Amino acid sequence: MNAERLTCVLPTPELQLMSQRLKALTRDGAIEAAQIRLIGLDEIRQAAGPRWPRIRERVRASSLNILQRHCGPDDVIIAAGDGYLVAFAEGKPGDAQRRCDEMREALLTFYLGEEGMAALRPEVKKHALTSDGLSELIAATLRERVAARGINHEIALAPVLIAHEKRVGAMMSGPVSRAEVKTRRLCHNPDFLLDGRHHKRKDYLDLDIAVLDAALARLGRWKDVSHTSVVGVAVHSSTMQSRRSRESYLHWLADLPPEQRSMLFINIAEIERGTPLISISEWTCALRSFVMRVWLDFHYSDHAIGSVGATGAWAAGFSLPAAQRGPRAERLRRQIRYWSKTLHSQGMRLAVQGFHETALLDEADALGVDLLTSDAHWPFSDIDGTHH
Repeated sequence: MNAERLTCVLPTPELQLMSQRLKALTRDGAIEAAQIRLIGLDEIRQAAGPRWPRIRERVRASSLNILQRHCGPDDVIIAAGDGYLVAFAEGKPGDAQRRCDEMREALLTFYLGEEGMAALRPEVKKHALTSDGLSELIAATLRERVAARGINHEIALAPVLIAHEKRVGAMMSGPVSRAEVKTRRLCHNPDFLLDGRHHKRKDYLDLDIAVLDAALARLGRWKDVSHTSVVGVAVHSSTMQSRRSRESYLHWLADLPPEQRSMLFINIAEIERGTPLISISEWTCALRSFVMRVWLDFHYSDHAIGSVGATGAWAAGFSLPAAQRGPRAERLRRQIRYWSKTLHSQGMRLAVQGFHETALLDEADALGVDLLTSDAHWPFSDIDGTHH
């Protein structure tokens, strides 16, 4: 089980403020900063048990208070994952390293003297940041956190198109697979596409939290580039199925500021064939306590969607198989028409992922598809903003 975050990842207004000060405070466009990471949160959480929420808040408030005592009035403190970034507004040559050392000693002394915090070890590094360097540091921090959890999945950002308008209406963060074709599709388990079953039970909680982190870390860039403030996050159905994993994931959502949650929708991915409707309703209800819209992702051969509107979900759909030509294409057309008619009659939207054949994609709107993804035509980008 991973450590819970102290705060949300990189609030956008503070990043914009730092970017402005990078330009205003220096001649060469660089500013000195301290990167602070709190090592040992796992041990504290496990030892704290039910006392963890109270201890977590004490760690957060105390750490900020200590950092503020070592900062000037124009310095900027940014919550960054399991730590902070501090941008120094001014100082003499060599001051940054001295201030980093002072912050580390002050934090360490405090943690050692506090009940339940002795396992915390502050790591403080000095950086000279430019605007590009800040973006790279953010991406590197995210990659480090993913690697630290032992996650080897590729996480990407998929444009979600409004089919009848042929424009990007949202972005969605999720793990991807490129096993069947050259293009990628959002996918936790590539084997799910075979028959809609979870043959190898895995715990995807850490991956789902990494996906959430990726969405939040890129939120500001999406708004700047695509002018959309709607962001999707994929969470695996097994995370929602396990009560313990579900509660952990919901706790992470609860920690987000309301203004960030208002920009999110959630895709419950790879719902196994035969999953009881009451279970899907329970998951949807739990998620809708934090986000406005929930998107359900089934197997393309599943026909048990006649009452899926009763779950309270906003959209439902599936990922297309790799074979999208010839006889298979006609079967897919029939399946899409069936899903469209069934979902639309319940006031829901149809979302189909993984288009890579142009002929089928051109018919999507006419077949009744409302939302779609296609790495072949609207390429996914990686968590650092690059495209493949």
